[in-house]
This record gives sequence, C-alpha cells and structure tokens, in this order.
Amino acid sequence: MLKMLCFACSLATSTLVFGQAQPAVATQMHMGAAETAIRSARTELNAALTNRDLAATAKYWLPDVSTTGSDGSLWVGRDQNVKGFAKIFNGNSFVSGRRTPDKIEVATGGPKEAAETGIWQWRERVKNQVLMYGGRYLVMWQLVNGKWRIRSELYVTTSCSGGTGCL
Repeated sequence: MLKMLCFACSLATSTLVFGQAQPAVATQMHMGAAETAIRSARTELNAALTNRDLAATAKYWLPDVSTTGSDGSLWVGRDQNVKGFAKIFNGNSFVSGRRTPDKIEVATGGPKEAAETGIWQWRERVKNQVLMYGGRYLVMWQLVNGKWRIRSELYVTTSCSGGTGCL
C-alpha cells in the first residue's frame, strides 16, 4: 500500500514525456533555461541592430530562414537575409530597430522549437522625417546542435508616426 501511495504521489508532480513520468520541476527548469537562452539571443540581436553588426545578426539564422517583412516582402534563405540587411545597414535611411518579447513558449516534450512573440519598433529617415513604425512579431526558434537558431520571422505593422510618410 505504501509503495502504491508513493507512486501516486510522484505522478501528481510529474509530466509524461515519451510515455514516461518526468519530474515537473526538471521540465520547468529545462524550459526556463531555453527561455533564458532565447531572451539572451534577443538581447544580442537588438545590440546587433543598434551597432549595424551583420555578422552578429546572421549567426542566429538557419540556412533556410524565411523573413516576412512588415511590407509583405519575403526573404528566403540566410543569403537573401544577409543581402537585405546589408542594404539596410549600409543605407542612409535606417535609424534604429528593436524587438521586445512579450512571451516565449518552448515546445513541451523536447524542447526543440519555441515561439517568441512581442512588439517591434523601427525608425527610418524618409526625406526630412524620421518615421517610427511598430507592431507585432512572431519568431520561430529551433534548437540545433544545442543552440537556438531562427527558422522564420513575421512582422506586422500596427502603427506609424512621425510624418506624412505614414499616410
């Protein structure tokens, strides 16, 4: 009877992973480490935008990454993303960019994938105005060889301010 009771107690605080009971605390700690790693990567990616550091940005993209820009443009593959960001960073219109995560959800039973959602802001010069665009974003992360890398990104504009270029 005591053995049965202890088994029931352990199930109450466990999660099923691949059909086997795993302690819930271990699963939560693992999820916490994944979220921490992704948030750290986001901090580095924001610094790379500020510094126009293409190498620091590109190291997070998987070879077949896809990015859907807020204007509906689609860049497929690391090479196309590098080419697009090189043009942005070397041009005169880019002022700043930042992504601020609201939530990071790590897949259970793995974790091998994660979804990062949040708010993005982008400033650029258009003629004599500095326009501030903003909106929502979704990034799909995948764990590859122990490192979190970006599989896809989607940006949606929900606001613009700063001048007549927003009309």
